[in-house]
Amino acid sequence: MSWKKPKDSARGCSQYNICRGERNYSRFSSSDFSTSLGLEDFSVSDTSGTEEDTDSAVLYGTLRGSVVGLRYYTGIVNNNEMVALQREPSNPYDKNAVKVNNVNGDQVGHIKKELAAALAGIMDNKLALIEGVVPYGAKNAFTMPVQMSFWGREENKEAVLDQLKRHGFKLAPPLKECDFASKWISARAGPSYSAPVHAAVQLTPEQLKSEFDKLFEDLKEDDKTCELEGAEAVATLLLPHQKQALAWMVSRENSNDLPPFWEERSNFYYNTLTNFAEKQRPKNVIGGILADDMGLGKTLTTIALILTNFQDGKPLPVQKIPSDKFYEVKKFRKDFQRTISFFNFYFALNIQSVETKYSGDGPSATLIVCPLSVLSNWIDQFEQHIHQNFHVNIYVYYGSDRSRDPSFLSEQDIVLTTYNILATDYGMRGDSPLHKVTWLRIVLDEGHTIRNPNAQQTKAALNLDGHRRWVLTGTPIQNSVKDLWSLISFLKLKPFTDREWWHRTIQRPVTMGAPGGLGRLQSLIRSITLRRTKKSKIKGKPVLELPERKVLIQHITLTEEERQIYQSVKKEGKAAISRFFSEGTVLAHYADILGVLLRLRQLCCHPRLCINTSSSSFSAGDKTPEEVHEMLVNKMKLVLSSGSDEECAVCLESLTVPVITRCAHVFCRPCIFEVIRSEQPNAKCPLCRSELRAEHLVECPLEGEIDSSNEKKSDQEWISSSKINALMHALIELRRDDPTAKCLVVSQFTTFLSLIENPLKESGFAFTRLDGSMAQKKRVEAIQCFQSSQAGSPTVMLLSLKAGGVGLNLTAASRVFLMDPAWNPAAEDQCFDRCHRLGQKHSVVITKFIVKDSVEENMLKIQKKKRELAAGAFATKKPSASEIKQTKINEIKALIDL
Repeated sequence: MSWKKPKDSARGCSQYNICRGERNYSRFSSSDFSTSLGLEDFSVSDTSGTEEDTDSAVLYGTLRGSVVGLRYYTGIVNNNEMVALQREPSNPYDKNAVKVNNVNGDQVGHIKKELAAALAGIMDNKLALIEGVVPYGAKNAFTMPVQMSFWGREENKEAVLDQLKRHGFKLAPPLKECDFASKWISARAGPSYSAPVHAAVQLTPEQLKSEFDKLFEDLKEDDKTCELEGAEAVATLLLPHQKQALAWMVSRENSNDLPPFWEERSNFYYNTLTNFAEKQRPKNVIGGILADDMGLGKTLTTIALILTNFQDGKPLPVQKIPSDKFYEVKKFRKDFQRTISFFNFYFALNIQSVETKYSGDGPSATLIVCPLSVLSNWIDQFEQHIHQNFHVNIYVYYGSDRSRDPSFLSEQDIVLTTYNILATDYGMRGDSPLHKVTWLRIVLDEGHTIRNPNAQQTKAALNLDGHRRWVLTGTPIQNSVKDLWSLISFLKLKPFTDREWWHRTIQRPVTMGAPGGLGRLQSLIRSITLRRTKKSKIKGKPVLELPERKVLIQHITLTEEERQIYQSVKKEGKAAISRFFSEGTVLAHYADILGVLLRLRQLCCHPRLCINTSSSSFSAGDKTPEEVHEMLVNKMKLVLSSGSDEECAVCLESLTVPVITRCAHVFCRPCIFEVIRSEQPNAKCPLCRSELRAEHLVECPLEGEIDSSNEKKSDQEWISSSKINALMHALIELRRDDPTAKCLVVSQFTTFLSLIENPLKESGFAFTRLDGSMAQKKRVEAIQCFQSSQAGSPTVMLLSLKAGGVGLNLTAASRVFLMDPAWNPAAEDQCFDRCHRLGQKHSVVITKFIVKDSVEENMLKIQKKKRELAAGAFATKKPSASEIKQTKINEIKALIDL
């Protein structure tokens, strides 16, 4: 195996947006705004006034119009075909011009001048989204009819009707059973003006969840149950479900079938969704989505695919290392394995017999893109799963001294890089080496990373040039069906590379419960996706026979002294929060309330965590700018260390680049900038409606500073706590029963982990630590040290909950002690899956320490509600700001026993 691993990279680039032929409907461009604020490297969330509006749009009505000028354009349409309407303000003959394009983007004609004058104002002011269907497209020489549907927010309806009325036009009520204009209902002129029909009934979250579960119930399909052995260069014996996945992936790469929703009719290829037809055969999707559950071996299966299916169904032409060189190479590899993650290193085997491996035409290199946290895991997996006497060229494209020579990259077998590097290079105005190479295969690991269509890394991924494309993700749909668009677009599935066609034919019909909408999505997903969970069965046996996993709740009773301190803080905090409720200022004091809850949670762990964390309300009016800034930074630390505000109230996802407003609310930086941009000049906080200004936002302190305020208290005499006593009792008992057993001790508070170090040392435990403040090198060292089976290796790992997220393999541990509950139960589950996964040989026992009659017990109740909500959350509309507020208020009441 041949490697090069450069060192760390200095990030920083300017954002450069490339339009990909998207229809820019009902939204604004945020690129210039973000760039001016220095947001080049951050994802811009799809938020205010944009995509969510199209999801929650109502149908105002329909209007019959005419398309003119057909003879001047090459675009053709069929009967009942969908068309796109696009403004053309630069038209020299008519500043109100509205173009009509077919699904391919070819212009068919223009909307007739009189109607275009009415539509231009509606489209320019983004009052409505106007969609067209041509009832009679074929054999029209000069003009053709078009039936238009007007969609928008309820509050814009009157403005749209007024604009049309001023130009002499009137909307007809929505057509009944129209299935979103995919079928022509009536060709008669003058539709009746009876009362509008009711909108399609939206499915409940529970119904949607049960339907989405069916998306992946496809293991009985023949093409997904045959098995294939890996090539000789694959060192690891594949499990049956991995052989199935390999067979399916190889068949997807070698298939020449028509893509979903296309069929051949009388020498034409016809799309059954849009009614578009063309003579040229549409390209098949060469690849797909491997959506197996976390821990089922997606990485190993992908490595097997790379080695097994090169060109013409033959394996990657890798040479065997001669036997006389084998010992030398083996020793070199062993030394290299220790250093690969840390140093700039070029591993070139000087072996005469290894000649040019592939002289044929066409691309030969595979590009793998992954999050930084998973980079070291891929390196380990290559070392583990590629047979040691085969020579495979692997280049790690990472670090400031990475080779930017496209010809060098194209000569590798495998190039490994991160999403950040991909996005950074893409922003360098055409100077991205990764985009200058035509890849044989592109693999996006943790592929849901690109679900935000407006993020720079998504745009960078969509514009890569490759013959075969794969998305690896255990969570293809995280929040709603809209998460799928970027993944489908990456796979180059025509016509869904354009968001308009995806939205009209799949996304909106599903979210609004239209007839057949979910069926279409299921048909699409089944054709390009393979998903198995840990509970799936093959030939009657579970897909993965993991050892048993138990979760135990260990209740803790505080000492009398601890209970008195807890009750005192609770009484004081409850009085303050009651006052906020009575004054109606709960959300204005949200950070202060989190401060009360944080102190109660910390007191459940150890009294010393609570020192100097008091948070009093403040008024910015009587403070200097420096004092205001310092207080906001303290509030930020308090909110983030509390762990409670893990979700941004705008995008409802984990905070990305957190910032705090003057009203002490924390959001993702890209999200809140988008809100400010869309609501200028009178932007308001989404939670409390206080004034929002970009210059008042304060950034998050560096990771590692958030929870370290109490770390420098080593001069104080160490004292234990009820939780630490319970943990040490369990650890000593475990050591007595099985001295080699390894365990994870997990907390959200790194200061608490530091306090636990003392009794571990005193009791003679060998331990290591992994938290968010550690550099990549230290993290890799800690994992390798803990995973080692050598005598004297650590039996305990102190792990921060945040650092225990995706990308870690900690199967050496069979016991987990969760010292404090998380607000988001999914964060706990992800952490538990670090050890309960493929490779685990022992039963896993998870113990959650919960203080009786405390805020922690109330947190478990909230966790239960969140689990129930998550179980039915797919495809539902995003909650409104008022719903988010109410949820937060209800949680506060439940937590503080109000």
